[in-house]
Amino acid sequence: MNDFAKKLFQDSKLAKETTPVVVSSRIRLARNLADFKFVKYACKGDLHAVAERCEKVLSSCPIFTNSTILNMCDLLDYEKLALVERHLCSQEFIMENNESKLFFTDDHLTSIMINEEDHLRMQVFRPDLNFKTMFDKINAIDDHVSENLNVAFDNRYGFLTACPTNVGTGMRASVMLHLPALVITKQIGNLILAVQKLGFVVRGLFGEGSEAQGNFFQISNQQTLGFAEVDILSRLTQIIRSIIEYELNAREIVKKEKIIWLYDNIGRALGILRGCYCLTSIDAINCISLMMLAVDLGYLPNTLRGNLHQMMMKIQNSHMQVLENRVLNGGERDIKRAELSREFFATVPNLKFD
Repeated sequence: MNDFAKKLFQDSKLAKETTPVVVSSRIRLARNLADFKFVKYACKGDLHAVAERCEKVLSSCPIFTNSTILNMCDLLDYEKLALVERHLCSQEFIMENNESKLFFTDDHLTSIMINEEDHLRMQVFRPDLNFKTMFDKINAIDDHVSENLNVAFDNRYGFLTACPTNVGTGMRASVMLHLPALVITKQIGNLILAVQKLGFVVRGLFGEGSEAQGNFFQISNQQTLGFAEVDILSRLTQIIRSIIEYELNAREIVKKEKIIWLYDNIGRALGILRGCYCLTSIDAINCISLMMLAVDLGYLPNTLRGNLHQMMMKIQNSHMQVLENRVLNGGERDIKRAELSREFFATVPNLKFD
């Protein structure tokens, strides 16, 4: 396994400590340097200077003592996409200029994109709803950046960003949720509409521009101007707690009214994962989603929770190519994914239905 693969596949606290319904939470801050044009309008020389300044400052931040720094221009396409699959950077980031750098800590709970849409996109993650801990951490990084760099700020509008929707706090908070019961009971559509009316955005597994797969949905704030950070986080927390309650209630409904359907679909999913020889990404995610539900309902041991999340990452298209250290075509990926699935799920105990 090469150095990049070791960094990508090292134990991630985010994967190991997942919880029911809430898969992960994130706070992201957008910041720009006042001395340079926004990324879209900056010349290559300016972007290089931004990258050098930001790298120097971030390298001196205590939070990044044990971290990795990647020059995106040095990576293969599938290596870049694997970082997107791991949620360490965005799809837009890997399509940007050759002066982009990525910082991430060894536990994969903090990452910073240099020269994405903004000069700095700082992210912290957790496997729960503890926004206070996340905010304290990202605030410490932001303070370090502001003390050492001339950050673009306006006394009236707040932090200045490339996209007007981020002006103000420059903060986006989001939560990845696993909502299979709301999908099964066909309540998810109404829930999405209600969340959107409250000023929040619902996206898929890989954020902006992605569709919902495997019953995973990402909820994030849409407004940043005119709201304090604590108010945004408080409102999001209240909404997420309500969604969690709806999902848990829906699971009880499924257990009472669709129990045979539940047993049948969970059993079929485990059979596919154990016996397949060709497995698409969508089928794999949908089946693993049902395995996660089986853990939540007590049909499989709770100790499997983190391993299932790690497995879901491992069988993503680019993760498999990193493992093989070569480009795989679509058919090869489906065969490799099935091989990894058979190997892992052979060790999973039999289902114990009520």
